Amino acid sequence: MQPVPTIKSRPVYPAIHVDPSVAYHLFIAGTGAFPSLSELYNACDGERSCWVIGESLQHISYKYPKGCHFIDESAMQETFSKLFATLPISTNLYLASKQESMLWDIHRLAVNAGLGQEQIKKLEPLSNERRLFCTHCYTLTDGVTYTPYECPGCKRLLLVRDHFSKLHSAYVGVQINAEDPSDIPEREELI
Repeated sequence: MQPVPTIKSRPVYPAIHVDPSVAYHLFIAGTGAFPSLSELYNACDGERSCWVIGESLQHISYKYPKGCHFIDESAMQETFSKLFATLPISTNLYLASKQESMLWDIHRLAVNAGLGQEQIKKLEPLSNERRLFCTHCYTLTDGVTYTPYECPGCKRLLLVRDHFSKLHSAYVGVQINAEDPSDIPEREELI
């Protein structure tokens, strides 16, 4: 269950349903996340396609739909920028990933290609991993699961806030002990 946001910028992920009036359904998932989209994928009557990021055919234990495309994460921006530019107007995009940052990176690519916000459906991320944006040195760090977190760029101890930046697909980190650097709060897992 998703925690109630304490700051209004933290993303909320409402339940997703397949809209039968949409002509084309595009499903994109990060490694290990497609099973959470499979029920929606199977509920589609219209034209559909499936893309998986970061998983190779050699290491797959899950049975993906026939014709599913597999790409490396490094090819994500180029591949999806081109793909999104060719989509029909009546398209819905369904996204699933362990990392919330990947959901929003793809969301940004889709919006830049002309898809409307209402066409992009995101499932709640499968992990509590966050991308962290340091407000002091602007370093982006993926995979953060606790607070406070030492920034790898400026070495400041950062409070990982619930404030989410769609621009960076990241949560904001601010120095937690600016007045007294020797005051090191106890570590807490993020939810």
